[in-house]
Amino acid sequence: MKLTNFFPAEQHVVLENGLRVHLAPRPDFHQMAANLTVDFGGRDTRFILNNEVIEQPAGVAHFLEHRLFGQPDYDAFQKLSSLGAEANAFTSQSRTSYYFTSLQNNLAALDELLTFTQTGYFPEDAVKREAQIIAQEADMYQDNVDAQVYRLLLAQLYPGDMLAQDIVGTHASLAQIDVATLETAFSAFYQPENMDVFITGAFDTDAVMATIVSSMASQRLSQKVGQVIVPELAPAKKEPLNVVLATNRTKVALGMRFKTGAVLTTGREGLKEMIAVSLALDLVFGELSPEYMEWYNDALIDDDFSVEFEWERDFAFISIATDTNEPEWLIDEISNVLNQLPDKFATLQDKFDLVKKDALGRTVNRFNFMEEIATSFEGNLFNASTLMDEYDMLETIDVSYVLDCLHLADNSTISSVIVHPNIE
Repeated sequence: MKLTNFFPAEQHVVLENGLRVHLAPRPDFHQMAANLTVDFGGRDTRFILNNEVIEQPAGVAHFLEHRLFGQPDYDAFQKLSSLGAEANAFTSQSRTSYYFTSLQNNLAALDELLTFTQTGYFPEDAVKREAQIIAQEADMYQDNVDAQVYRLLLAQLYPGDMLAQDIVGTHASLAQIDVATLETAFSAFYQPENMDVFITGAFDTDAVMATIVSSMASQRLSQKVGQVIVPELAPAKKEPLNVVLATNRTKVALGMRFKTGAVLTTGREGLKEMIAVSLALDLVFGELSPEYMEWYNDALIDDDFSVEFEWERDFAFISIATDTNEPEWLIDEISNVLNQLPDKFATLQDKFDLVKKDALGRTVNRFNFMEEIATSFEGNLFNASTLMDEYDMLETIDVSYVLDCLHLADNSTISSVIVHPNIE
């Protein structure tokens, strides 16, 4: 029996001003979750607005995420809390999301979400205070070794690109962000036609749609949206970067760009391709792989060994990180597997069903968590695909499709970072 038989049909509607609305009812639950996503993130510092090229410092998207909660005469976070909603927000390289979870059918919280995200209020004194708060957040990331290693790896993979910059910005970039900077970014990207509203859980569909239609997000007239300038990528760096950081063990991190922005698949086919490559990585770098078990048994890696595949607007890459006592040798070993990824996967294809069933089980489990469903919604990136679409795609993926994805990938140079412990 298909999983879709257990849930009401999902709805996708585009309002007159361009706002995209997505409803995924789950009437058997007692909670609801709502997420408003803006197609604007940390990497989007260069764009065209009204025929003018705009360049902004790092950290503007994240700064806006913080500042929008501060409304002219109230704090939106506190108001949502008083309405019985647990609210939060996050900024990625390509999007900014504001979301809440609450008990079912919380129309008042939904209306507030669709109000404060439409109003840019940037008094100069509040902007200066916010810059100081975010600077403290940037310092916290600087104290996190794993966060530092991740940024160093991205700097190797994408030299000179904003991807290597911390999304929150730096002390220098935050000092450049002023009222005019925020107003420009808000005007360029916080437009209804550049937003997606996703709601899941227990709610009255008609009442929710009525709330949305009467909200500020629906009533605003959409203006011209900024056109992000996709940066030209410099070649990835081949030579390992050796650094000394405050850690007790030697660490390595490797990365490989999966495709360039010019050839990156978009829409639902892009999501399917991302899932397929993720399955291949689970198999080739998991416990079913002889290479993995050899590294583990020889104490080259331990339980902190991690493999990630990230795919956002205009970029995708594989990253691998672990502690090890033999960094150079392990880099050679992992690089050899990455360079032969299709062949390595083909030799393990008889175990593919095990990896796929495990992924299906984990996906089904995600349906239990409203916040997870809401925050994983990628909006325009994968053409409004939901967790249900992800499950359906996962069911259809077979060995031949995975091999096609791996063979067609325009894989780049493998970049690496070796972190030596700061022990005197």
